Amino acid sequence: MENAGVRWNQRYLDGDTPWNKGTYTPALLEIFTKQVIPKSAEVLVPGCGYGHDARAIADAGYSVTGMDIAESAVKGARLAHDGVEALQFVEADLFDPSLPKQQQYGAIWEHTCYCAILPEQREAYVDAVYNLLEKGGLFVGVFFINTEMPPGEGPPFETSVEEVHQVFSEHFELIWEKEPAHTFPKRVGCEWLMAWRKKTKQR
Repeated sequence: MENAGVRWNQRYLDGDTPWNKGTYTPALLEIFTKQVIPKSAEVLVPGCGYGHDARAIADAGYSVTGMDIAESAVKGARLAHDGVEALQFVEADLFDPSLPKQQQYGAIWEHTCYCAILPEQREAYVDAVYNLLEKGGLFVGVFFINTEMPPGEGPPFETSVEEVHQVFSEHFELIWEKEPAHTFPKRVGCEWLMAWRKKTKQR
C-alpha cells in the first residue's frame, strides 16, 4: 500500500495542488481581529503545505510550527519563508503517536488538513490534535462544508457542521462558531469557522 507521505509528496512534485492559493486563507483575519488565540500560545499548523497560513500567523506575532507529511511541501515552505522569526517547518506525520512526547502546543490552526484525510481517519485526527495540545489548549479551524464533490469522493472530502460537532464534542468544548467573515471568492458559503477548547479527560 502506498505511503501517504509519498502520495502527497508526488502531488507537490507534479504541481497538483489546487488547495494552494498562493496566500493565507482570509478566514485568519477574523481570528487575528478577535484575538482568539492568546499571544503566548505556540501554534501548530498541521498539513501546512507551502506554509502560507503559518507565515501569516507568525507575522501576527506568534511562535509557529508548520507541519506536513510531504517532503516537497516542507522544503518549499522553508525556502519561501526563510529567515522569518519564530517560524519553523517540520516534516512529520500528524498521526505519529510519539509527537506529543516531543512537544505540545497552546493552539492548533486547521485549514484543509481535516478535509484531505480519509473520512475514516477523522476520529484519529481528533485524538491526535487533542494529544498535541496543552491543558486547556485551543483548536481553531475553518472547515470545508461544501466541496461540491460526490459523496465519499475526495480529497477534499466533504463534512458538515453537525458531523464536526459529533466528532469533536467528546474531547473538546465548543467556544464559538460562525460562517467566516472573510474567505476566498469561490469558497463563499462553503466554509465554517470554529474554535474549540481542549477538555480535561475524565478518569
